[in-house]
Amino acid sequence: MEKVTRAFIALFLVSVMPTISILFTYSWSESELQGQIFFVFAKLWYILIPVYWIYRIEESRLMFGETNYNGMAESLISGIIMFVVIAVIFLLFGETIDVELMKLEIGATGLLNLPLFIVGMIYWITINSLVEELVFRQFIGDRLLEITEREYITVFFSAAIFTCHHTVLLSLYFDPWQNALASLGIFIAGVTWSVLWLRHRSLFVCWLSHAIADLAVFGIAYLILF
Repeated sequence: MEKVTRAFIALFLVSVMPTISILFTYSWSESELQGQIFFVFAKLWYILIPVYWIYRIEESRLMFGETNYNGMAESLISGIIMFVVIAVIFLLFGETIDVELMKLEIGATGLLNLPLFIVGMIYWITINSLVEELVFRQFIGDRLLEITEREYITVFFSAAIFTCHHTVLLSLYFDPWQNALASLGIFIAGVTWSVLWLRHRSLFVCWLSHAIADLAVFGIAYLILF
């Protein structure tokens, strides 16, 4: 019981922070500087707590994992499928995007500057995607598994928690139906990466699939913004 209670506390402390970070940065803060400071604080919060927990509480390590043929194949195939689906959806619905609204919202971040956009794109595809796999799969996923002892429940709620902050962020840029469609895609991606994690216990397997999908997302962002 103590182990489950401890897992609940850890799960709560980490799972809510990405959403709070977005709400504070875009809705609650009184200045851009406040938002940026809290964004950095939140990022450190939901990286350092999982790392501390994994190494000190679990006495384990980050599971980058040895990648076998099956893991690599599943990672590549799932990532490529997501890439294609994202591209097709953009081709079908891209004209419905309010480009001016998106540029207005993104302008405050500085990402309309092409060199900064490229740096951000590299960061999100390579580093942020790995951080998300650590947080949402190894840490949150394993805490859910400790609590529920059911893999299918773990997969569902891990994906739901992963989707939540993305949905809040996307609401700034998209109409409700567009946000719902994108959020469904993010949820399915979260399910996929959670299953990959449970099957292979490898952050690399999850990250590679995630990075390929993000490559499509930021490729489309480039086409929209520039």
